[in-house]
Amino acid sequence: MTTPLLVKDAMHARAVTLSPHSTLTDAVVTMQELRVKRLPVVQDGRVVGIVTDGEVRRALPTLSEGLTPWAFTDRVGRVRARDIMRRPVLTVTPDAALTAALRLMLDRRVGGLPVVDENGDLRGMLTLTDVLRAEGRAARLHWGAVEQHMTRGVVTVTPGTPASEAAATLKVTRLHVLPVVQGSQLRGVLHEKDLTAAVDRAGATHGPTVLADQFFLSGLTAADLMRPPTGYVTESVPMRDALTRMLDLDVHGLPVITEDGDLLGVVTISDVIRTVLGEIVST
Repeated sequence: MTTPLLVKDAMHARAVTLSPHSTLTDAVVTMQELRVKRLPVVQDGRVVGIVTDGEVRRALPTLSEGLTPWAFTDRVGRVRARDIMRRPVLTVTPDAALTAALRLMLDRRVGGLPVVDENGDLRGMLTLTDVLRAEGRAARLHWGAVEQHMTRGVVTVTPGTPASEAAATLKVTRLHVLPVVQGSQLRGVLHEKDLTAAVDRAGATHGPTVLADQFFLSGLTAADLMRPPTGYVTESVPMRDALTRMLDLDVHGLPVITEDGDLLGVVTISDVIRTVLGEIVST
């Protein structure tokens, strides 16, 4: 019988933190250098809040305000972590079951949790990626193949579909991956993160606007932003290998195709999570 994984088996113990007095600049530089999306705010060893990339984005002035570099720097330097942090903070303990922590993240729609001991002192951070990497290392052969867990009802677009329409489709369906097909053949893959990055790049210059996806993606098609049709799996691939490929590519889903290149479905991080939680039974 396999011993259930605990939070301490997956968490990273060296959590980078902010203090309540840290500036917005500190948060931006730390997130950028370490490529993290959340930083716990700690005072006297205790977690008092958490700052995510969402809070940082909302607090940053836009270039469209016409601020001089000095005024921009001054504005950013006046914002402190205590001004934008979320509180109270959801936390988890090192000896909690990893699946329980995963369920908490899903239920509360957060991507990471500070790990604290019985005294409330910070001991590390646990992210969704940490959980999936730990589960990917565990020897659980009952996961089965992709065909047993994949999503078969696939939403697709063609190479000529306007990028703004593709972005709207992802938003409405709450999907993260959109296969681009010509007939039944896979021609590429659109990932939510790539569309978001394209909008963010344009928005950095123009500032926020109503219907940003339609405005900034105007004139672009799915073919302009899709990735080549190399990030895919076949239906017989072990589910664990599909998870490893998603983590290596840093994407939330992969098309599933036949040996001839016909699209069968998609396998997503959500499918993996349901598999880990035992919500899908192999047939």
